[in-house]
Amino acid sequence: MEEKLYYSIKEVSEKFNIPYSTLRYWEEEFPKFRIHRNQRGVRMYNKSNIEMLEKIVYLTRERKMTIEGAKLALRTKEDMEEDSLATIKNSLLEAKEFLTELKAKLTE
Repeated sequence: MEEKLYYSIKEVSEKFNIPYSTLRYWEEEFPKFRIHRNQRGVRMYNKSNIEMLEKIVYLTRERKMTIEGAKLALRTKEDMEEDSLATIKNSLLEAKEFLTELKAKLTE
């Protein structure tokens, strides 16, 4: 595939031997696989889209992962840290609520 800024869905489909419908489906399934559209609404794939697609193809074809498995494998360290922080925050809020209720019962 020659080096250019944007590729059409036809070019990408031929490069990876993937039907258009699969490419459109993956757009919906993988949050980080967002395709640019021109003013007419035509999908235009850039270099980062191609790189993400290479990863998805590798995971689903070579590693035989499901879509859910591939999504999980593509999660970044930042995504996981953000989830961990959210979990810690929720735990602390629950502990605070428990202690507040306990304090109220003790002062009765």
